[in-house]
Amino acid sequence: MSDLKDYQERWYDRVVAGALILSYIIMVICTAADNGFATELFSTLTSFLSGTLIMICLSRMGNFAFPSFLLGIGIYMWALGDLIGFVAVYILNAENPPDIVDTLYIFPNYFFGASVALYFIQKLKGRALYQFLVNVFTFTVIGFVFLRKLLIWLNAYNTMERPALIRVYLYFFINLFILIMIFHMVYMIAAESGLKGSNTMILGIFVYILMDFPYNYLTVIGEDPDIPWINPVYMICMMLMAHGIFHQVRHRHVFRLKEHEYNEKTIKRTRIVILAGMAASILLFFTGFLDRNELFYLLIALMGYWVTTASFQNGALNEQLIRQQDLLTGLFNRRYSTDVIGECIKATENRDYTFCIYCIDLNHFKPINDTYGHDMGDRVLKEYGSRMLALPDDYVSFRTGGDEFMVVRKDIRNEDDVREGAETLLELYRTPVELDTYVFHLSGSIGAAIYRTHTEDKDELIRYADAAMYVVKHSDRKDDYKLFDRDLVQTVEKHRELELDLRNAVPEKDFILYYQPRLDLKTGTIIGAEAYPRLKGKKNEAYTAADLIPIAEETGLMSKLGIWIAEESIRTLSGWRKEYQTNLSIKINLAPLQLLDVEFLDRLKRLTKEYDVPADRIYLDISNEVIMGAGGSSKSTLKELSDFGFRLSLNDFGGGDINLSHILDCGFKEIDISHSLISRSMQDPEALALIRSVSAIAETMNIAASAVGIETQEQAELMKYVSLTGVQGFYYGRPVPPDMFSAAYLA
Repeated sequence: MSDLKDYQERWYDRVVAGALILSYIIMVICTAADNGFATELFSTLTSFLSGTLIMICLSRMGNFAFPSFLLGIGIYMWALGDLIGFVAVYILNAENPPDIVDTLYIFPNYFFGASVALYFIQKLKGRALYQFLVNVFTFTVIGFVFLRKLLIWLNAYNTMERPALIRVYLYFFINLFILIMIFHMVYMIAAESGLKGSNTMILGIFVYILMDFPYNYLTVIGEDPDIPWINPVYMICMMLMAHGIFHQVRHRHVFRLKEHEYNEKTIKRTRIVILAGMAASILLFFTGFLDRNELFYLLIALMGYWVTTASFQNGALNEQLIRQQDLLTGLFNRRYSTDVIGECIKATENRDYTFCIYCIDLNHFKPINDTYGHDMGDRVLKEYGSRMLALPDDYVSFRTGGDEFMVVRKDIRNEDDVREGAETLLELYRTPVELDTYVFHLSGSIGAAIYRTHTEDKDELIRYADAAMYVVKHSDRKDDYKLFDRDLVQTVEKHRELELDLRNAVPEKDFILYYQPRLDLKTGTIIGAEAYPRLKGKKNEAYTAADLIPIAEETGLMSKLGIWIAEESIRTLSGWRKEYQTNLSIKINLAPLQLLDVEFLDRLKRLTKEYDVPADRIYLDISNEVIMGAGGSSKSTLKELSDFGFRLSLNDFGGGDINLSHILDCGFKEIDISHSLISRSMQDPEALALIRSVSAIAETMNIAASAVGIETQEQAELMKYVSLTGVQGFYYGRPVPPDMFSAAYLA
């Protein structure tokens, strides 16, 4: 009863309750003294006060006032029967009460039953209500068959006339239906509700109906049902009903009903119970206990129960699957992940093994959606869903967002198992997706956290895995995994804070461009500068372009920021060219989304004319990772930019996969040797040989090759022995604001 109104005690509450108790005590004393007049008088008064106590509570019963009203009317029917009988016998001096009294005594059962039924109709909805009604009807039919056997055993079946037999059948069926409903009510009261004081109402109805079976049976067969002390017991049943309603209003107690469970275990249990019931019925038939008609009724009831329950179970399981499943990929969804993690926690209690969580973010997926449409993006996600569903049984996979996934791996014993699983997932995501004539190169950024090792709180476990993934996602190498450690918390919080800053940032007001010099390796003269965005403010100085650009893409700032970077850097270059009569070039880093931003590309072309800067003095820096995942549309865009005159520069060449055909297809004019390959060449002759080979190939293809990330004198000296065009790095100069750059390198 979720809608009980606030209890406000009224003066007549206690008056009626006190009068009821006093009236009952006097009735019991009169019954013991065998004073018929007083007993009947106070019986009438007690039943009337019981009904009245319920009626004065109705205004505070909220949505469940009407079921309580029916309960009160049922008790009033008894009181009316008592009153008519009392007047007839003790006032009008009739020998026996009129026949209408017996009829009135039957009505309370029907009103009590209607009250319970209406309560369930209001409390249960949809499938839960239908399942309840099927349960009650089936068990009523089964119970009715055995009540019939009881009548035969009592030798009443063949001696009663047909109208009386029909009356008994009807009365028994209705009362049995009410009893089964009450059994269900007690069973369905949730554990947290418990059998509190308000359950006295249920007890009162149950005992009343149970006592009414022999009373009405004796009435029908013509025997005197005047059982000693039965009237006080009836009265106490009515008092229990009244107390239950009064208690609910006074203490705002609510009945919380258990929901029906629909899972494989309950389906199996239901099947076993029904088959056992059928087998028992057939056995009783062959032993002669049941006749053919009774066997037929039982089998029909059980079969009907099986069919209807199976349809409910299948429908519930389908709905449950829909609630649990991501419809696009077939994987489980985020909401169901908490259930699975909870089950894993229980399974690992007092065990040597544990489980871990992998949070995965798919790299390079958004350009597919933007370039080829959402239908193609959905097909890519379906492909990854199929791959993840094909993982071994100890991997449970979820789609938690647009291009985000989570995997729970069970039965792991150490970090080696976790790392092995991460490598398996990395391979799954980096394997190219081939759809029709398209080939997409994607990868996954993966973070992992281990239950018990890192935390025993399931929400924290997910956050920790997500934090580790976040670090990988915003690192130089996104196609990688990382296990959580405590140091990540501060890093992640720092990134979250940056994300909040960028969501509210305005490029013209909140950003400044820093410039790092690019030098000719042979002459040492300055040939250009690379532009890097920085957030203004002391606390933001440590954020590099590698920190800012990915988050700017995620927050939707990249379009505005990209246009501002292009315009500000080209405007600055134009000023330097005029003031210092220099032929410097400027290098601008392009983010993946900018290759798909038509507004940015058109603006970039117009800026060359607006500031009178030749297009070949503008280098557009594209990362090797981006070009490896580029589709046909992105490649044609790059070729168009190259044909317009922009110099395309491939960054981080040698830091990952190398595919020279991309350089030819897209019109690149420069490649930047990866910092990681340069660092490795200091100790590895093969790495140095690779740099020489790349430089030679680039020269053959009429492409300039430069070294970036030079940090030490040793690296600078080593690069002199390699045929490279230009160099760049902290050794030659760090990124600085434009006024410091011009003062240091141009004045």
